[in-house]
Amino acid sequence: MKQVKRVLTAAFVILDIILITGGYDEHSKMYRWIGHPLADIMTNIAHVIGGPNGIGWAIIIITAILRLVLLPFFLNQQVNTTINQIKMQTLKPEIDKLQALSRKAGTTEEQQKASMAMMSLYRENDVSVIGGISFLTMAMQLPVFSGLYSAILHAPALKGASFLGFNLSHPQIVFAIISGLVYLIQAWLAMQHMPEEQKKTSAAMMFISPIMIFGFAMIASGAIGLYFVVGGLFALIQTLIQHFQRPGLEKRVALEFKIKKTADDLMSETAKPAVKKQTTDDMTTKDKQSKRNGKPRNAGKQQR
Repeated sequence: MKQVKRVLTAAFVILDIILITGGYDEHSKMYRWIGHPLADIMTNIAHVIGGPNGIGWAIIIITAILRLVLLPFFLNQQVNTTINQIKMQTLKPEIDKLQALSRKAGTTEEQQKASMAMMSLYRENDVSVIGGISFLTMAMQLPVFSGLYSAILHAPALKGASFLGFNLSHPQIVFAIISGLVYLIQAWLAMQHMPEEQKKTSAAMMFISPIMIFGFAMIASGAIGLYFVVGGLFALIQTLIQHFQRPGLEKRVALEFKIKKTADDLMSETAKPAVKKQTTDDMTTKDKQSKRNGKPRNAGKQQR
């Protein structure tokens, strides 16, 4: 299973590189391979719905469908990430010990020992350094959402289209404000279970994304703004699910997770000298070799 996952991850990464390097214009691989088919599907949905709001509902529907298809992958990654975070919090006293030893280290050798012990602490206790993030999920979502973005950007049906009275061909401040607020709430909710120290360091990064999305929606078309609104609502739903899942996951980790090796155990292991003791068999072998050469081991000493 792991081998299949690695192959799929490598395949999606290669696809991502091919698509991204080609740009997002109407002649790019991103639009020709993914965006154009999605634009055709969007147009057909709009025709089925009919009316002046058809294309707007088509954007909402196709964005929701793609988000729902990827939702199980996102939720699985969220569970793994949350479990890893809880394990990290349990290991924090041991991590703090090793970090203190690293700071107090007087030599490079002592720092290396503390670093090796830190890596062993994660490995021995089955904690991921990268936080349980799935590279397959990350690589898989990029062509889907980038392709949908290019479809909305260049779909012929969007020219002159409107949704609830908002012109989808021009920037709409209402969609920009809604998308910014939704992502802001999502970022705030995601921070609620973070340790206080992590909140201080992550707060700026967590709130940069909503600001960027708001700024981009202000200059992009109303169709892109609508796409951000729907995507933000799904991101908020995912974070709410994570919020309600956490108490159960904390109980699960408390029952199942036991620290196998502590910082003291690992430091004592690295402190042991690697001395190779000469065994009786080795001594016997050397005696035999000396006799084959025609000299006993102490012959030189006896002659002197």
